[in-house]
Amino acid sequence: MIPMNKRTYVRLLLTFLLLVTMVSSTVPYSAKAAIKTPDTIRVAFFLNVNSFKSITPVATLQSAGGLNLSLSDSLSSYPLSTAPAGQAVRFGMDGYRALLVETEDFNSANAVLKKVQASSNAVFVTQLFKSGKTVYQVSEGAYASVAEASTALAKWTKAGAAAGVQSSITARVAGPMALETGPYAGITEAQSAASQIGNAGLDAFVAVKPQNGILSYIVRIGQEVDATSVAALQQTATKATGGANVRVPDASEPYVTIRNDMTFNGNANIAVPFYSIPVGGGPVLRADPIGDGGIQLIERSKRTYRGSMEMSVLNKSLAVVNEVNFEQYLYSVVGTEVMSSWPLEVQKAQAVAARSYALFSGTGYQIANVVDTTLSQAYFGISSENANAIAGVTATTGEVLTSGGKVINAVFSANSGGITADNNIEIWGGDNSYLAAGVVSPDDGPQKGKLDWYYVALPSGQVGYIRSDLVTDSGQTHASGAKYLKVNGEGTAVRSRPQVVSTIEPIARVGTGALVVQLDKVPEYTDYSWIEAPMDPEQLLASLNKRAKTPITGPLLTLEVSKIGPSGRATEIKANGVVVNVGVGDNLRGALNGLKSTLFSVEETGRFTIANGDGAKREIPGSSGTLQVIGSDGQIRAIQGENLYIMDGNGSLRAATTTPKFVFSGKGYGHGLGMSQWGAKGLAEQGYDYQYILQYYYKNVTIEKDA
Repeated sequence: MIPMNKRTYVRLLLTFLLLVTMVSSTVPYSAKAAIKTPDTIRVAFFLNVNSFKSITPVATLQSAGGLNLSLSDSLSSYPLSTAPAGQAVRFGMDGYRALLVETEDFNSANAVLKKVQASSNAVFVTQLFKSGKTVYQVSEGAYASVAEASTALAKWTKAGAAAGVQSSITARVAGPMALETGPYAGITEAQSAASQIGNAGLDAFVAVKPQNGILSYIVRIGQEVDATSVAALQQTATKATGGANVRVPDASEPYVTIRNDMTFNGNANIAVPFYSIPVGGGPVLRADPIGDGGIQLIERSKRTYRGSMEMSVLNKSLAVVNEVNFEQYLYSVVGTEVMSSWPLEVQKAQAVAARSYALFSGTGYQIANVVDTTLSQAYFGISSENANAIAGVTATTGEVLTSGGKVINAVFSANSGGITADNNIEIWGGDNSYLAAGVVSPDDGPQKGKLDWYYVALPSGQVGYIRSDLVTDSGQTHASGAKYLKVNGEGTAVRSRPQVVSTIEPIARVGTGALVVQLDKVPEYTDYSWIEAPMDPEQLLASLNKRAKTPITGPLLTLEVSKIGPSGRATEIKANGVVVNVGVGDNLRGALNGLKSTLFSVEETGRFTIANGDGAKREIPGSSGTLQVIGSDGQIRAIQGENLYIMDGNGSLRAATTTPKFVFSGKGYGHGLGMSQWGAKGLAEQGYDYQYILQYYYKNVTIEKDA
């Protein structure tokens, strides 16, 4: 063996140390497990809390492999039943209802259902066995009080919802109070008892309740609104049960009523189990899929989700929460939040940001960590998953962003409009120094490949937008010096904003060879650059007054951005010269009829200054009297119609209006804080990895990995 030269050894050692140093400098996260990510996360679909009001009277679940149902209280969990493959199961509240009709004719009941469904999503057809016959009750609502149900009953009675239907009852308010008999050995025995009691003409429903560590089957008799009416049933109910024990349960006793619902399938031969939880609160019902399939939630756009579903009553409303594996939850979030075709490094960056955001949320929604909307982060279930998103989540499993040893609130937005916002001054307030403020962001991706549009004046006096490939330069100029453009095709659409939207009709169509005056040339409407259609003052005033702490007294004549923050975002507006207080800066988006971002300017088309014939200046709006012009023939005429065209101080032709109107143009989509998703795509396409992207948008943070 030849001995190594000492100098060679030193050189190799130095090389090794240099390599170690280089490798170490490229690893931005610690291997220690300072942060523990949970195994599961709870996502609310329907909930009634101050920060999230998403209300439904019913939740309908089904799964390709079937469902295992269970009931739990504060002490234990109990197996309840199994729903066969593909069979729907429904859940709701046992509250107060407007009971409209009871009939033996299913078609008549269904006709009443259809009438009420036109304006309510809380109408049900329930099948019962009474007096030896099958009957169908139609009721509306799942109200928390007798008063609310009484108001609904009066409404439907006045509307004649059950007119022409022969009913065996008088329309009334039905409630959750009832007598109880049992327990029975099982559901079959309870169903038999319910039929026996129903034969006496009483409303009887099978129910379950946890008792002495087991789940008991009982029968609840009646649908009453107070203790007096419940007590009045006792003698008749005792006789109907053959002298069996019939008791008045305490209101605090937990139970779940099981009804035969005929609403979902609309078929007299197919009943769906409907589990009703007391309106005052009670047990939690859980559905777990049998096999590998997910659970479809009909009331959430028929989407299918991984994990289990929990139904309960919170704040006198039905709550529906999905408990799902944390990492699998992120499959859908990442797949929903960014496009599947985007680079893998974007998927990774989004996964780490979304994981951090969810972990930071804690139990921000009482019985849930997050919600399924962009109030938290979009979560649309299995259909939104894709291979690229799953790869991004898997490659970063357990990784989160921390600052000072704590997970950060890693907010993100779709597009920051070229520059990130300053939270302290422009958005929600508060320092959050880990959110990089005023960072240039390569957000122009949505604009790539899009054609520009021309803002034009038509011969009719109307103004709008025509896509640039539909017109050519005519070589002629208007008297103002503006270009005339020639229309290329018959029926060319002129639109209210520079974008084709199939559901919005063009404001006009022009024919081949028509000449239009070019007023401006603008980019196509995208998440990066946008111009909204002109808004009427009445429309804006209504939107502003929904959020203004001091209502604006109309009419709305002027509206202007009076202050901007470091990134150029609007932080204050004035209406009729008075500051409008809508709270934090980001509230301006909603207050201004749902603008895409606060990085905007507003053009007041009805606001301008003119010089009268005597040279005096006149402010419009604000001055009384009509507007008049002197024509080329020397005649003075009053301006007719809504549109007029004036030369501004720069000698450019400007489209104006004789009444106030407001045009908003801006950049970006969302609050603009933290990571810009389009910006992340731009950085990834420049060759940067997800770690660089995250540390570009979140400053002084560490990427830590769960053990």
